[in-house]
Amino acid sequence: MDFDDHALLNFFGPQLRDHGAQTELDTGIWTLFAVPAADPEANAIASALLASATFAHDSGVTEDDQWTLHYVDTANRPAALLWLDDTQKFLAGEIRPVAPAHRALVAELIASPKPHRIAQDLAGLHSRGELAAGLFHKPADVRALLDRLHQCEPLFFAAFHTLLTNHLIDMLVLHRQLLPEDIALKNEIVSGGLSRDPFLQSRQDAAGEIRNFLLLYQLINPIDQQKNTAIANPYAVHLEVVITGEEIAAPIDGLTVTLTRENFLRALHSIRRNLYRGEEFNSFDTQAPWMNEQIAHPFRFIKQRVAARSDLSTMDTLYMLERAVAT
Repeated sequence: MDFDDHALLNFFGPQLRDHGAQTELDTGIWTLFAVPAADPEANAIASALLASATFAHDSGVTEDDQWTLHYVDTANRPAALLWLDDTQKFLAGEIRPVAPAHRALVAELIASPKPHRIAQDLAGLHSRGELAAGLFHKPADVRALLDRLHQCEPLFFAAFHTLLTNHLIDMLVLHRQLLPEDIALKNEIVSGGLSRDPFLQSRQDAAGEIRNFLLLYQLINPIDQQKNTAIANPYAVHLEVVITGEEIAAPIDGLTVTLTRENFLRALHSIRRNLYRGEEFNSFDTQAPWMNEQIAHPFRFIKQRVAARSDLSTMDTLYMLERAVAT
């Protein structure tokens, strides 16, 4: 039995809020879903959702035969929590959570003596679509990257450049974390004389490429080579998203249309949700079955922005567009 997104989200939201492996049914037993036993559609949806689960789970009917409970034990709860979060993001078209193994690489790279290798591995995962943009999005992690640059290790400069060019560092967070001394360090290294040591020269080359990338996203002011304090959101500037408060001024077919931030995000999430299901972006148009009047104009604006950035993957552009309207 197939269920549309509306039915799945209507079921999943309340279940995640009221149960979602947060309720301990008995010692060491955690409730995933609780559905009325007499409701065939709710039971069918629960079974359909759990068919994709890779962890051990079980189900049973309460003593009064009123409820069907789906549950996990404590050993399987961490996997269940990740699955619940991922399923909710998948159904909503939101940015999916990072797998624990990939998340562990964040801390490993920051402290590793060979950070360039980990950065290359992460870049490979991203290019294969196994890792979304913005892996380094927590302020403390981004600050840790910047702090380690001050140790002036050539391999770390190479790693940082790899993360940047593969869009694995959130540029909005980077802009907020960037300090004058961070930029001064890069300027000092770039302006230094050529080194006879190829290892040190590689650091200078990487520092130059990092500075060029920051200039591209306008985190650095090209005039004075300092932090660009004239902008608040590098993604908005880079993708030409003009937002004031909750309204976006979107040029569509030669006219400037006012979009609400809410409808813009609805359109973006609808696009991403269908991409998660394996559909092709180029096949989407305003006649798609999931289209409605509220998201038609935002959809056209988003499609226009994606088409204009052929240098970026569709998923990367969608990530940047979502962050461009972040509050």
